Amino acid sequence: MVGVLMLPAAVLTDRQVVALLRPDGAPWLLDILQAVTWLGYGLVDIAVPVAIGLAARGFGDTNMLRRGCLGGAVVAFAGILDQVVKNVVCRARPSAAVPGAFFAVFPCFPAPYALASFPSGHATTAFALATLLTLWYPKWTAAWLGLATLVGWSRIALGPHFPSDVLAGGLLGVAVVLLWVRWVPGTCKCKMQN
Repeated sequence: MVGVLMLPAAVLTDRQVVALLRPDGAPWLLDILQAVTWLGYGLVDIAVPVAIGLAARGFGDTNMLRRGCLGGAVVAFAGILDQVVKNVVCRARPSAAVPGAFFAVFPCFPAPYALASFPSGHATTAFALATLLTLWYPKWTAAWLGLATLVGWSRIALGPHFPSDVLAGGLLGVAVVLLWVRWVPGTCKCKMQN
């Protein structure tokens, strides 16, 4: 809820925050962030829970195979929903002619790359995966969320997104997973309150 309330302020301060989050004087850090950004590619994030499920099946845990497939499905669903929002909102990327403009053209389907900034797809799937892994392996919560945060930062530092794009993507990814596990039995062993 706090993140949703912060979103309008993030949109208004995007340009100032970008300047703080870009490590222009540290090319070595940009190299690291370039390597980290691949952790937010949708296919990678979908493959992780499926691979965990397949590996568990190899050890005889058929329930984990089901959870892994459902986990891959929820991350994919978050990524698809992200694309739907991008095509409705049509926000210009930082490098576009009118950076940050919402509804830059209308209708905007399919949204061209330059007008597909909000929300960040990398942040959506990275935070969806981090949330899922947190539900499965809560002792590693800091690691999962830390990696997702690095993916989000990489999208700002490398230039394709504003901070509000990343915040919106992260919120979307978390929300989709939390709603999914409440309504789709078998995604995790966790108990979700109704």
